[in-house]
Parts: sequence; C-alpha cells; structure tokens
Amino acid sequence: MSDIMKSIPFGQLMEWILEEHKKTGQIFGVQKAYVADPSKTVEIFGRKLENPVGPAAGPHTQLAQNLVAAYYAGARFFELKTVQKMDGPELSACIPKPCIVAEDEAYNCEWSTELYVPQAMEEYIKGWMILHVIAKEFGLGSPDGFQFNMSCGYNLEGIQDKKIDDFIEGMKDAGDTAIFKECKEWLLKHVDLFEHVTREDIEAIPSEICNSITLSTMHGCPPQEIENIVTYLLKEKHIHTYVKCNPTLLGYEFVRKAMDDLGYDYMAFTDFHFKDDLQYEDAVPMLKRLMDVAAQEGLSFGVKLTNTFPVDIKRQELPGEEMYMSGKALFPLSISVAARLAESFDGKLPMSFSGGADQKNIDQIVDCGIWPVTVATVLLKPGGYKWMTRIAEKTAACQIGKSGEVHVERVTKLAADALENANYQKNSKKAGKRKEEKSPLLDCLSKEDVSERKEFTVHKRVCGNCADVCPNRANVLIEVPEMELLQIIHVDYMCNECGNCRSFCQYAGAPYKDKFTLFANEEDMKDSINNGFTVLDAKNKEIKIRIGEKEEVVRADQPSGILNKGLAQLICTVIDQYAYLLM
Repeated sequence: MSDIMKSIPFGQLMEWILEEHKKTGQIFGVQKAYVADPSKTVEIFGRKLENPVGPAAGPHTQLAQNLVAAYYAGARFFELKTVQKMDGPELSACIPKPCIVAEDEAYNCEWSTELYVPQAMEEYIKGWMILHVIAKEFGLGSPDGFQFNMSCGYNLEGIQDKKIDDFIEGMKDAGDTAIFKECKEWLLKHVDLFEHVTREDIEAIPSEICNSITLSTMHGCPPQEIENIVTYLLKEKHIHTYVKCNPTLLGYEFVRKAMDDLGYDYMAFTDFHFKDDLQYEDAVPMLKRLMDVAAQEGLSFGVKLTNTFPVDIKRQELPGEEMYMSGKALFPLSISVAARLAESFDGKLPMSFSGGADQKNIDQIVDCGIWPVTVATVLLKPGGYKWMTRIAEKTAACQIGKSGEVHVERVTKLAADALENANYQKNSKKAGKRKEEKSPLLDCLSKEDVSERKEFTVHKRVCGNCADVCPNRANVLIEVPEMELLQIIHVDYMCNECGNCRSFCQYAGAPYKDKFTLFANEEDMKDSINNGFTVLDAKNKEIKIRIGEKEEVVRADQPSGILNKGLAQLICTVIDQYAYLLM
C-alpha cells in the first residue's frame, strides 16, 4: 500500500457526512454529537469560541475529515497541522513509517503536513466550509463559534518563502482561492440537500479563516531567529502569534529526575538538546520584548506549552534514531514550564497548552487560566475522538476567565502535584495478550473477547479499536445485513500508514496491512500487497479483487473463485449502502 493520502473531493465529503448522519446519527464514525452551550462562549483573538479545546497540530488536523470528526465530538479550537517549506513526497521520504506508537506514553517521528502546502490549505478550507454548514444543519452550535489556528515553521527564510506566504495570506482571506469558490458553488448548487441551511447561510460563510498563528521551531533554533520570526508575523503579517516552547527550558537535571521519579528511567536522552535549545535566561527577556511588539501592533502574543520532547530510540518503538515523546509523561514537564513562566511574568504572559492534556486534567489546566488547550495523544487511544466529547463537556463546566490571566499559585500547585501524581506515572500493567494470528478479513473479535478496557464501545459486539484510534478515519465499520458482527473495511486512500491502529489491535500484525482493503482505483491496488478490492463498475457491481497472490475481475453479487460468500456480501453492502466511500 502507499503511505500517500488522497484528498477527498468536497462533494464526496458532504455526501458522506449527510448520508452517514441520516442513516446512523454519526459522522465519520463519531457516535455522539457535542452541542455547545451558548452561555459558555468566550472570546480570544477578537473572535468567539464556544469551547477553548480542540485537536493539536498533528495527525488529527491534517485532513478535512479529521477536522469534521473533531468538531462533531466537541472541538472548537483547531491548531492546524504545521506547514513548512519542505512538503509532499520530499517530506514523506524523511518520515519513517510507522510513525506513531501510543500504547502508554506516546512517541512519534512525524512533524509537518505530508501534503503539499497548497493541498493542506485546501483541506483546511474544505473543513472550514463544512463546519459552518453542519453547525447549522445539525444544531451543534453557532457557525461563528469555532476558530482555526495556523501553525507554521521552522525558520524565517522558510516562512518568507512564497509557498508559505501564499498559504498564510490564503488562510487569512480565502475569498479568492479556487477551493473556497468551489466549495461555495457546490453548497449553493445542492442547497436542497439541507433541512436547516439556506442560501443566505452559505453566502454568509466568511472567507477570513485564520487571524492567529502558532510558530513551531525546530530544536536548536537560535533565540534571535525565534524573535525575528515572531516580529515578522506580528509586524508584517499582522496576525496574533503564539510561539511554541520546548520542555528543554527546564534543564537536563530537572527533566532527567522527573522522568526517573515517574518511572520512565528507561527513557533515553542526553543533555544535547538542553544545551542546543533556547535557554530560560534568554527566553524571558525575549518574550517580554515580543509582548511589547504585539502591544504596539494591537495584537495578542503568547506561548504554546509545549512542544514534544525528543528522546533516543533504544527499544525499537519506531524506526529511526530519534522520536518525540508526548502524552501523560509530557504533562509534568509542560505544566512545569507553565509554572516557571507564570512566576516570571506574574501571570501576565498569555498561555495556551497542549503537552499531555487529557480528560483527567483539562479542568485543572483551564482553571489555571491557561487556554486554549489542544490535545493529540488521548485521541490516539481506544475511544478516539470520543475523548474529545468528554474533554469538551468537562471544560464547559469550568468557569473560564479572561484570556491571558494565568493564576500563578494554581499552576504552581498543579505542577508540583504532577511530579508525584499516579496519573502521570509509568503504567506497570502489561497489555492484554494478543492472538498470535493476524486479523481475519471478516469477523474480528467480539467485544467480549477484547482484553483492553473499552469505556466507549457501542459497536455491535465487535472490538472496533482500529476504527476508533485512526485519526484519518481510514478503518470503517460496515453493517452487513446478513452478518451478526460489524465488519471492518480499510480505506487505502485515507491512510498514511501512521501505524497507530497496530498498537491497539488484539491480533498480531496491523489492521492497516491486514484488513480487507478498499482501493480508489486499479493503480492504487497495484501499489499495495493488501488483500482487497476496487470497484470498476458500481452499477453492474464489477470489481477487481485480490486474495493473496491471486487477482480476479468478477461481479460482487456472484461469488466464485477467490470471492467467497462473506466477502461478496461485504462488497455488495459497500457498493449499495456506503457508496460515498467510492472515489
């Protein structure tokens, strides 16, 4: 299979969303919709925000369907996947696959978008248009109750490159872009598909998508370079800017002791990045100067806490030599950075947060006056985007103060507690024993056979872990009328081989390689060795199927040869009832 994702056309996305919601009440497999409470709306960057939580720049904000799934589950603040000068296949070649493992604390070896930058912008604009429509159509909240936040890197030269400059300007105002016009035209042409969305609603969708940006810098970026980039974004691009800081601000000794005390003594890292990265004594005066620049420009400036933490690969967790740690092991470090900066700035430095935030600590973070808060690792766990609903609901119960007012005593106490709290210690429990065989093409484990605790499972007697944990929604549950269990189709064109599903599969192997796969076309099928099929003629149910080394062109409704009765029923169901999956 190929690790290059394909962009789903806007019309297909809309048809998928409307059809799936009509049949099941779900969108991209997210079963429970979050409906925002308008009385909880806050304001940041001069815009409304129904809930200051959402997905972080990463695997959950790369494609339009990621954004839609997250919004439906409760996200309202979206830190879009980082863009940089290097993109497309050139970047993909630098990212070994699989690139994510999240069984306990999480690790990854990915960084910015794997799409071409113009493609990334198209995905974000498609997502923007869809969210405005479904907010009204499904009664989820106000169409102006969410925000998109750009993320860019990694040096001034790259950010000033025409490719990135076009991206920034296009996201500031997409009105003249071809994709914005295409989406709007499709919506107007198909307005009769909606019950609650009118032509006036579509015409009112604003083209001004982003007025804020998060700067992501590589480890080792010199202080002057960081300051120059932020100054450029504030003065030249005139956009609200937050800069992402690294856990290395804490110093090697602090971090080494913290990891050892919490049970991560096996985590390998030297003092290299601590010496090479921005030093705390340089960071404080730099941040003060940038606060002054922002004030002069009438803009907001703050910090995003924190970046992931680089560690050495010693136990073959992922391919390569270095990976980036996130999740529960990162939280004590990120909140400790927040505590130090809060004290140094007497709570006057605006902060947003990401490092290790989850459903257990979201209320504590927000109660400190730190928001928006974005998450990633928790969404990679069984339950997937459904954790976003828990996080949104818990945040909605908080009394959220004015942006930029951090409570020093509260964050100091939270940081001290995190260094001893069992929630952030290494999990000593062994994962449930996996079956020795690979996942079957049909009839995965029933829910009762799954060893892992499943708080959220409402799947019909089937495990469904691989569907839950896929950021891209590439593992789709299919209800076949003739079968007791839900079946799982792997959709090749939505997958980038991140490998997260393999961590939580109860079988040996990996679902993205082993599950019966739907290919967009014959060319994609040729690029893969997966068992699967592509539809040649949907009307006549003509397909090309591969099982092992054998391939045949057959009719899906006439089982024969390598097409057995069960697979025939599954394929016919996809063609007849899940046609929106077909490219």
